[in-house]
Amino acid sequence: MIGRRLLLASAFLPVLPARAQQRVRYIFDQSSGHIGFSVKHLRIFTSDGQFERFQASLWLDPDHPLTARVDCTLETAAVSIPLSGASDLLRSESFFDVAHYPQARFRGEAEGVGDIDGFPIPGELTLRGITRPFRMTARLAERRPRAVRFQARGELHRGEFGMLAHRAFISDTVELSVDVWLAL
Repeated sequence: MIGRRLLLASAFLPVLPARAQQRVRYIFDQSSGHIGFSVKHLRIFTSDGQFERFQASLWLDPDHPLTARVDCTLETAAVSIPLSGASDLLRSESFFDVAHYPQARFRGEAEGVGDIDGFPIPGELTLRGITRPFRMTARLAERRPRAVRFQARGELHRGEFGMLAHRAFISDTVELSVDVWLAL
C-alpha cells in the first residue's frame, strides 16, 4: 500500500531534466552586461539605445545551456538613446510611463531544444503593467577558460504594451538584445 502511495505521489512531482539540476546562478547587472534595443524610423533609419540600470539572474550550466532560466528586471527611467530629447520621450506617458511603471521584467526558461548557437527561451514580458508571452533566442557566443559570453535577442511589438504614439514615424517592432560575460 505504501509503495502505491509513493508511486502515485511521484506522478505529480515535476520532472526536471537531469542537467537542469546542475545549473549555476549567475547574477549580473549593467557593470558586466548590456541590455539594448533597436527601432526603425520611417523604415529607413535605425536608432539604438540601452537600459543603464538592471538586475538579472541567469541559471545556466555552460556545458548544457539548453536548460537556462532567466529573470531580469530593468528600470524604465534608466533608458538612454543618443538622440536629442528621445530619452525623455521614452520616459513619457506615451511610452514607458515611468511615473506609473518604473520597472519592466522578463522571466523565461529554455525548453531543451536547439543548440548552443541558438535556443529559445520562452517566457513572459511585463511592460507598462501588461504581461504578454515573449520569446528570446539565446546563444553561447564565446567561451574562454574562465568565462562564457551569453547573448539573447527578441522582438516585441510596442503596441501590444499600449505604446501607440508616433506609429507613422517609429516602427511598432522593437528588437531587444542582451550581451553579458559570465565568470566561470
